[in-house]
Amino acid sequence: MKTLLMTAAAAAILGLAACGQGANEEAGEAADTAYEQSTTGTTDLGQGPQEEAGEAVDQATEGAPAADPAAPAPTTP
Repeated sequence: MKTLLMTAAAAAILGLAACGQGANEEAGEAADTAYEQSTTGTTDLGQGPQEEAGEAVDQATEGAPAADPAAPAPTTP
């Protein structure tokens, strides 16, 4: 029960912290959180390397989500 409560609190905090972030930065934050939870069992609320990389991509692309690498390349008629 305690773990569930802490997980819910962490999710709420992350949700509030995510306000104003671009799509790529949010994806990076999610990747950092998943890595931290899988390796240490805790979540560091500071900015991790994937979140920083996502923020840089957001700044370079003016917030547009990164293209899906699995998607087929666009064709021109």
